[in-house]
Amino acid sequence: MKKILAVILALTFVAVCFAGCGGKTEEPTTEAPTEATTEEIVTEEATSEDASAEDVTAESTTGEVTSEEETKEEETTEAAKGLNSTDAEEVVAYYNAARKATEGHAPAGQQTMKLAALDGGSGLVGNIVSAFEGIAKSALEKNSTSTDYIPAHDHGDVKASDVKNAKATSDGKYTTITFDVVDQSASASTKGGDGSVGRAIGVLDGIDSALKELSGVTVSDGIQNIKLTYKNAKVTAKIDESTGRIVGGTWQYRVDINVSSITLKIGILSATLKNVYGAVDYKVVI
Repeated sequence: MKKILAVILALTFVAVCFAGCGGKTEEPTTEAPTEATTEEIVTEEATSEDASAEDVTAESTTGEVTSEEETKEEETTEAAKGLNSTDAEEVVAYYNAARKATEGHAPAGQQTMKLAALDGGSGLVGNIVSAFEGIAKSALEKNSTSTDYIPAHDHGDVKASDVKNAKATSDGKYTTITFDVVDQSASASTKGGDGSVGRAIGVLDGIDSALKELSGVTVSDGIQNIKLTYKNAKVTAKIDESTGRIVGGTWQYRVDINVSSITLKIGILSATLKNVYGAVDYKVVI
């Protein structure tokens, strides 16, 4: 019985470490309002001889004030400006700015993980693994939790080379960003913010650290044989043009887990898995 439990835990280690894909919530910072002061200069000339010069001065001053006001208005408009573009550089830069602006102000959301496929591999142990697919599904569901952050908010900026395509559409109030992310392969040493999908959504932060979460189970051999492939990754984000913050969106991908050979131990018992395959659908919706 303990050997079977060890196998089940090994297959569902993905669920344990996926819970670490989220980030820490930082307290929002409040910027002190900047008060603009206007210095009024009143010039009085008594002689009609200087009247024309006074008019010229007044016109010049008026022109300067108008210019300053126009500049401020242009800056305000630019800050709240939406985006319509299919240029990856432009769209990704707009998204990165919005992700940073939303730090500490992210809407509540939900992350879900669903078992998409499970094949226990060859031999008797493989048949046992496949038979306990329901337990694997349950483990993933238990790690589907609420969120209060934008995925990968504390990772590096998304790069234009990370996306297959990108699009931004503005309706005058909100800009909706969508982009498909380049597939990413990962190994035991891959960190959460590494790679295209890591920067855009976040991936498992080290397979070895995930396995340590399996109480009483150790990998005696084969951790290097675990390969993960993140594919079909897509980001959709709705950005409020007046604040520049993300107010809604979806971040999703499928991760394929391939294990050519791995040996697990629980106490004095051990089990070797060969040619194991699993797939998990991961999604965050806010």
